[in-house]
Amino acid sequence: MSLGRRLLLVAMTLLPGPLLAEETLTLGVFAYRPEAVMEARYRPLADYLGERLPDHRVELEVMSLDEIEEAISHRRLDLLMTNPSHYLEIRSRNSLTGALATVINAQHGQAVSSLGGTMIKAAGNAAIQELDDLAGRRIAMPGRRFLGGYQTHALELMDAGIDPRRDIEPMIAGSHDAVVAAVLAGEAEAGFVRTGILEGLIAEGELAPGQLEVINPQRLASFPFAVSTRLYPEWPFVVMPQLVPETVRRIAVALFTLEPEHPAARAAMIAGFAPPQDYLPVENLARRLRLPPFDAVPDFTWHDIWQRYAGFLLGLAAAGALVAALLALLARRNRQLRQQRERLSLLAGVFTHSHEGVMITAPDGELLEVNDAFSQITGYPRGEAVGRNASLLGAGRHPQAFYADFWQQLKRTGHWDGEVWNRRKNGEVYPQRLTISAVTDGAGEVQRYVGLLSDITQLKAHQRALTHAAQHDALTGLPNRALLADRLRVAMAQADRSGQRLAVVFIDLDGFKAVNDTHGHDMGDRLLVALAERMQGELRASDTLARLGGDEFVVVLLDLASDEEGERVIDRLLAATAAPVEVAGRRLQVSASLGVAYYDAAEGGDEDQLLRHADQAMYRAKEAGKHCYRVYEAPCQV
Repeated sequence: MSLGRRLLLVAMTLLPGPLLAEETLTLGVFAYRPEAVMEARYRPLADYLGERLPDHRVELEVMSLDEIEEAISHRRLDLLMTNPSHYLEIRSRNSLTGALATVINAQHGQAVSSLGGTMIKAAGNAAIQELDDLAGRRIAMPGRRFLGGYQTHALELMDAGIDPRRDIEPMIAGSHDAVVAAVLAGEAEAGFVRTGILEGLIAEGELAPGQLEVINPQRLASFPFAVSTRLYPEWPFVVMPQLVPETVRRIAVALFTLEPEHPAARAAMIAGFAPPQDYLPVENLARRLRLPPFDAVPDFTWHDIWQRYAGFLLGLAAAGALVAALLALLARRNRQLRQQRERLSLLAGVFTHSHEGVMITAPDGELLEVNDAFSQITGYPRGEAVGRNASLLGAGRHPQAFYADFWQQLKRTGHWDGEVWNRRKNGEVYPQRLTISAVTDGAGEVQRYVGLLSDITQLKAHQRALTHAAQHDALTGLPNRALLADRLRVAMAQADRSGQRLAVVFIDLDGFKAVNDTHGHDMGDRLLVALAERMQGELRASDTLARLGGDEFVVVLLDLASDEEGERVIDRLLAATAAPVEVAGRRLQVSASLGVAYYDAAEGGDEDQLLRHADQAMYRAKEAGKHCYRVYEAPCQV
């Protein structure tokens, strides 16, 4: 973090209260590339989040890993984007919750939610052809705490028999750009960078194609970057515990509704955000490399004992070979029996106490065994389920073709995973996640099927809530501008088919600003809610009322047999908006100016043009003295 930014933050904390009406949230981003590059890429994303969060401003801070940890310890960060291994490290030390989302990268229009490492060398360097050739070489890397810049490479070297801590000469460059520069300048024989760096430098004009070559290239389907290692989940987006749930929900909605074409996504070179991925592969990598938080090792291992006392142990073994052999045989038999008992006990415990429902069936579907979670989810006690066919769980909501595909895949691959609609014992139909695996004998014949099932009702409800929040106005619950555009397109297509007329009414409240200035924004909001409910009550079930923002509303009137039918609805809307409203014991009254534009299928046009015409007619109503409506009239063609 630059000194100027630190001084700016200190100055902001000293400003008087009225100047800090907006709450500032700080978004920390790990500087895996130069600060100027990271600032240019992620500043638009911070601005986008600020725009989507009322009464909040989002400040971007590009930071090193050490600066991020210091800021978290002093509660100076609210939001964080960093590499997955660093996320696991700080999560273990700071009791953070799980990631809110995972970054989806973009390359040539293709969405990518994984990252890996790219091993590079200067073009024409024939001394390095494969992984074994890296032993003893001077290798540039941005740092040992970079997932894509070192850790993914270290695991590949370890699997190839090369100890990354002793068998190579590391050159710590500080950033991915510096690694590329070191290899090009001949200061290092090879370099480690994360995937996407080479393509990004080429796109920025900082690297010419063909200057570098990739070591150990992998051909991975649907992955657009040059890669030398296995792939791991992309960066997580993390929310700190101090944020209130409502702010977290709004941030989630903003992230999941960010479109790839949005300027913020284009600047960050991402396609948006996805629900958080499983970071277990990164955790397994950290365990194998003994990285934090899995870097604690025993002081003295059996391997150390063997290295120090091999001669003594061999002599002792030779002296008591016969007795040791008999004791070893007896101990082995006892150990095998004990391990079998422990394994059976462990499997029984897992089966009984698993939070997922487990069912074991015969090849014909007869239920042979179920666990307690199965009974809790389905409502069938074990005594009522065992011996009956698993089809008793079916809700009958899937077509026959669905079950035909289900059995075809299960017989072909021995596995099926997906979502189904099932029915509980009490008749309730609910969504379920189901995984079924076949258990075969040595000849490949199916002996049993094992099914894992879980109730995903709450997950589905959460998904519906997120979709509703993205398409509806938070204050009134009416459709927002995005949902209005979709419904207007459908209505125009319906009018094209039916030949009925369609009208768009643009509504702007008269005198609403005076209400806000006199009585405050809270009273203004309550007035908007009351008027929205009143106008909705004057419309037909087929009509749509949407709020564009502020005191602007739009009504879509469908299936109008004549202009007179639309005028009757418009008159009711004028009366509804002009009638007084009682809010908190106060009598509030406004009026409305309405602009009307009719859609004629014969004349054509699109939804944006129809809205503009209605808007223009509304301004004519304003000019005519307000509290009236005007119908759009096309200008005469000369």
